[in-house]
Amino acid sequence: MRELPLSHTSHLSRASDRSSSGLFITGTDTGVGKTRVASAMAAWYRARGVDVGVMKPIATGGIMRGARLVAEDAEALALAAGSDDPPERINPVCYRDPIAPYSAAIRAGRPVDWRGIDRAFEALTRRHPFVIVEGVGGLAVPLARRMTVIDLIRRLRLPVVVVARLRLGTISHTLLTVERACREGLDVLGVILNETEAPVEGAGRLAARSAVDVLTRWLTVPVCGPLRYRSSSATPWASAAWLERGVSPSRLRAWASSRCRKTGIATAAASKEIVRNS
Repeated sequence: MRELPLSHTSHLSRASDRSSSGLFITGTDTGVGKTRVASAMAAWYRARGVDVGVMKPIATGGIMRGARLVAEDAEALALAAGSDDPPERINPVCYRDPIAPYSAAIRAGRPVDWRGIDRAFEALTRRHPFVIVEGVGGLAVPLARRMTVIDLIRRLRLPVVVVARLRLGTISHTLLTVERACREGLDVLGVILNETEAPVEGAGRLAARSAVDVLTRWLTVPVCGPLRYRSSSATPWASAAWLERGVSPSRLRAWASSRCRKTGIATAAASKEIVRNS
C-alpha cells in the first residue's frame, strides 16, 4: 500500500485553545462495545435533561445511504442522543473498507481531514454543552503517519473513559491501556467492564469475577460494571437503564461535572499514580 505523505498530518497538534465539556470513549480493543456504551451514556444524560451532542470523528466500514457513505456507529449515537445534527458533523471522516483507519485511508487515497474534524467538533461544542465522542479501536490505533487515537484525544482535550471486554485476558489489556493513557498525559476518569458474549458457567464466569477484583485492586481510577450481555440492540431508554445497572448514577453525574474534568490533560505526576505498583 502507498503511504500518505507526512504533510497531511503536520498540523495535527493544533488543538482548540479551549477545553471542552464532554467525554471521550475509548476501548482496550475493537469490538469491546464502545458504541453500545457511548450510546447508552448519551441516552442516560439525555433522559436527565442534558443537551448532549455525539461524535464519531473517524469510522471505517461505512455503508452507502443514498449518495453518502455513513457509519452505523454514528447513526446509533445520533439515535441515542436524539440528535438532529448533520451526519457529516457527527461523523466527518468515514471510509468504506472495514479495516484499520490508516490502512483504509491509504487504500482510499484520502487522508484524515483533521481540519474537518476540528470544524465539526467546534460546531458541536457550540451547540451542545456536553459532547460524547467515540473513538475507533484502541488508544494506539494509527490514524495517520505517526499519529494515533491518543493524538486525537489530545486534540479534542477531553477526559477518557475506557471500555474493556469482560473475558479472560482483559486484565492485561486494561492495565496496559490505562497505563499508556496516563503515561501520555491523558485524564482517565474510569474503566467500564462490558460483557460482549453470553457468560459461560464455570471457568469463564470465574475469570470474569477475578478480573473485576484484580482491576479494582490495581487501578486507582473507578472500575465500573460489569455491564451484562445483551444479544440485541435496545431503545435509548432501555440502554440507559442497562447502563445504570452497571455504572452508578452518582458516577455518571460526577463524570459530567466540572469536579471531575480538569482540562482533559493530567499532570505527569498524577498519571504515575493511576496504576498501582502492587
